[in-house]
Amino acid sequence: MVKLKGRVELAAGREPEEGGTYKITKVEEVKTAVRGFEGLRVSMTDIKSGEEYATMLWMREVAGQNSKLGAFIAAFTEFFDDEDMALDTDNWVGHTIRFISWAPRNREIRVIE
Repeated sequence: MVKLKGRVELAAGREPEEGGTYKITKVEEVKTAVRGFEGLRVSMTDIKSGEEYATMLWMREVAGQNSKLGAFIAAFTEFFDDEDMALDTDNWVGHTIRFISWAPRNREIRVIE
């Protein structure tokens, strides 16, 4: 038998869906315990239902435009018209986003407000 207590945490919320509109409530840095992967957990609330959702954006030196991380950076760069503001995740909180496409290697979001 495998004992999971203290070894795994169930993520709050579920993955956002293509076509959905969400308000970002929190962006937090995370690091995996075993391999030390670093990422951002973006928590959000569905505008219509009020349900909680979350997605992980894994950090890398170069993020493709259609990766999860790249889609967020591209959308906020376009919204702010300022890459420095887009790269500060504190500026993402409170904004409403729409998931245009959310398939692997084909991610696109748009900042609505």
